[in-house]
Amino acid sequence: MTSQTAGWLALGIPMLLFGLVFLRRQGGVFWMYLAACLLGLGYLTTTGAVSDIGTKVLTLVSSASAPKPATAPAK
Repeated sequence: MTSQTAGWLALGIPMLLFGLVFLRRQGGVFWMYLAACLLGLGYLTTTGAVSDIGTKVLTLVSSASAPKPATAPAK
């Protein structure tokens, strides 16, 4: 997974879930919210911030999922 894709997922999924939970009953407001989210993601992609965020997310995930080195038992 590239850092840009990870950044889109890290930013887009929480925004989408927030909109679905709080704005799903208000149709026009929800669609305007989605348009604003897409505009914001486009801006962040253009400035390179999405790649920076994706890089940080990937390093956090890889460090959390990396196996811990085995330690020698104490004598």
